[in-house]
Amino acid sequence: MSSATNILGWREILARVMDGFQCQEDVSPAWLVNPATNRPLKLNQLYPEVGLAVRFVGLTAKGQPRQSDEEAQSETQRNEIRAELCRQNNIELVLIDPDYPHPPEQFQRLRNTLSRLSRTLAQSDRPEEDKLAFMPRLADARSRLDDISRRVRSPEDLALYADLWRDREADVFAATRQAVPIPGGPVDSFEPGQVVHHERYGKGAVIAVNGAGPDAQVTVHFADDSQRTFLAGLVAGKLAPQ
Repeated sequence: MSSATNILGWREILARVMDGFQCQEDVSPAWLVNPATNRPLKLNQLYPEVGLAVRFVGLTAKGQPRQSDEEAQSETQRNEIRAELCRQNNIELVLIDPDYPHPPEQFQRLRNTLSRLSRTLAQSDRPEEDKLAFMPRLADARSRLDDISRRVRSPEDLALYADLWRDREADVFAATRQAVPIPGGPVDSFEPGQVVHHERYGKGAVIAVNGAGPDAQVTVHFADDSQRTFLAGLVAGKLAPQ
């Protein structure tokens, strides 16, 4: 199974576990800057209401299944900096390796973090209404996590959740297409293997195209290993061939 599929599986799992919490995907907060290079660092998931962040690790920028020793060392250093900056900004960082052969260990690490967030919230000076709102929801998140963890015992078990994530994205596209009119004007054509650039997500490669014209669904694998599907008519001027 590909690393990209495993990432989609974990995205669906996180969406289910953290259902109801505000989520920011693939973000670089202003405070998350590597002091050694002055370059921004990225979080794959950020839940600011409860101070949780997730970063997928163990993958190369080009989507190869595993990193070289040199790449792994550099990534380890960046993750140490990332974790320290998160800590300074009251964020708990969880590192998830989508290809790790023992998912239960990663589930346990995530569960420990959710429990720690609950204790931190209970002992904090945040308004009482925040505690009443978020503590039960964190308990529900742990319960959902425990339920999913009983079903996912190996990376192969992530395939079902990857399919569910694709269904989720398809539903979002369908709703967006109904709510937002397709703009007029020329629409770029795309084909698998084509190098593209998105104004927000940066450089990537087209891996699939379904349909044609403004209704075409274009799936792109970006340099940070995220995979996104766009409706061609809605990304005119934002996603461009290189």
